[in-house]
Amino acid sequence: MRWSSIRYEWAGVAFLLAMLFAIHYFKPEWTSVVIESQQQRSHSYHAIDGDSFKAGDTEIRLHGIDAPEYRQTCRDSGGKQHPCGKLARDVLSNLIRTRTVACSIIDRDRYGRQVSVCKDGPLEINREMVRLGWAVAYRKHALIYVSAEREAKAAKRGIWAWNFVRPEDYRAKNRAVQGSASGIEFKDE
Repeated sequence: MRWSSIRYEWAGVAFLLAMLFAIHYFKPEWTSVVIESQQQRSHSYHAIDGDSFKAGDTEIRLHGIDAPEYRQTCRDSGGKQHPCGKLARDVLSNLIRTRTVACSIIDRDRYGRQVSVCKDGPLEINREMVRLGWAVAYRKHALIYVSAEREAKAAKRGIWAWNFVRPEDYRAKNRAVQGSASGIEFKDE
């Protein structure tokens, strides 16, 4: 009898740990600390690229999304290149321009940036970048934006209007060719 009750207790602990992991993976903002950005009027937000920005001296990386690199281009069906990295940065810049951004810190990345879910009032900026088609769901870190990505892809919004290399693949290929954009193949996504 004693072993049976211990087994149930451990099963309960394992279940609770699995639930906590699932919550942290699918709804990381529920398990994070909310840091209200309290920038003075003299400070402003500055988009670095489509998935990171500076708030004063603090660099913030948007959790669960991956936007084209700043110098990354996309191609239309006729082969014409479009500066999709710069365009993604411009969209993020427009979303953070109001100075009322509140971010929930999820983690810190290897560069020391705050990895966060950010909102401007009720608008979640991370989700909006994906929904508008200027970032993809970064499945390696979270699955919470996959439905927004499907919506953008179906509507051919943002980068989904063109052929592009996923940002993660673009970075890997760029490292392989030592910073040169030559040799990168564009494929339909």
